[in-house]
Amino acid sequence: MSRKVPRQKRSRKGTVEQFAVLLRNNMTRAESIFWKFLKRRQKGWVHQFLPQVVVEGYIPDFYCDTLKLAIEIDGKIHLRKDIKRKDALRTRRLRKAGITVVRFKNADVFSSLNKILDLLEEVAME
Repeated sequence: MSRKVPRQKRSRKGTVEQFAVLLRNNMTRAESIFWKFLKRRQKGWVHQFLPQVVVEGYIPDFYCDTLKLAIEIDGKIHLRKDIKRKDALRTRRLRKAGITVVRFKNADVFSSLNKILDLLEEVAME
């Protein structure tokens, strides 16, 4: 399921922060499921994640500022060559800023959500 908000509007109408709010309010099915379970699970964690916040001019799907960790949930569109190039550039720029980027596929969220959350919990409880 793709986002209902066209990505092209970001540069033409409004700020990156406003676009982040639009993305937050129009999560994909995988992002929505991931956030629902992450939000519940992270209540006791030392480090907290937030959905679609602006980080170094980019909007990762989920981000923890104290860990400098960005999580991306990738759908089928991320298999396209042009999107892969954009993802790689974005990852390089975020890494240059000291941010680690971790990518999961939509299928991972649907089939292995508890494993993903267990891994994040290990990192976030340190």
